[in-house]
Amino acid sequence: MKKIVSIILFCCFQCFMAQGQTIGELKKKVEIKKLKADNYPKSEIFIGANLNSNFGILESTRTTINIESVSMEFNNFIPSFRLGYKYLLNPEKHQGLFIHFNRYSKKALVFSDSNDFNPAFNTSFNEIQAGVVYGRVQFGIGKILDDQVIITSSVEEEEQTQSYSLNSVELSYVLFRSNNLKDPRTISNYWTVNAGLSYVSDFEDLNYTSFSIGFNYHFTFQRPFDLKDKIWLQKRTFD
Repeated sequence: MKKIVSIILFCCFQCFMAQGQTIGELKKKVEIKKLKADNYPKSEIFIGANLNSNFGILESTRTTINIESVSMEFNNFIPSFRLGYKYLLNPEKHQGLFIHFNRYSKKALVFSDSNDFNPAFNTSFNEIQAGVVYGRVQFGIGKILDDQVIITSSVEEEEQTQSYSLNSVELSYVLFRSNNLKDPRTISNYWTVNAGLSYVSDFEDLNYTSFSIGFNYHFTFQRPFDLKDKIWLQKRTFD
């Protein structure tokens, strides 16, 4: 009888110890979650959609670019879709690096009765850009991945065309964001409204400009501990 009682007591003790470890682990997980919520996320994946004015020709010579010749059509907009990644070196001030991929449609959205729309590029094309983020400002340099065939002249009703490899430069600004950058606890997934100005060129003969406005949704992750949190966790017991 004593042996049976001893076995029962031993089993109860083991169950109690196992339960105690489980409670301790749960407490630790809760504490880790609280600590991470007080830190800024360092990484973001974002998707977006933009409306871009038709790429207007910027007049230039071999040595100059005529800024006064900038022309952008706001009666027709070309949709584009974006997928990107952002890594923040200073998450508190939202400063870091980004890379994104853009897909431009060959079809435009027409907002007027005019049939005079003449797109700069007649095909859909892809673009990749990388650059820096500094608060609400984003600056990127990239490459249009598809060579563009441009009509250079017409001789006796025959069109003369040439294929160009184009580069891109973009400056954008966040007009609105759905969270408060001053409080890391509000920086979970969020969305932004951006406005941008693009410059597309082969840096020799062709120069284009375009204005864009877009919507982006950001998925945030990677909230690392700072040094004091790591030290505190090592000293903390979760009994």
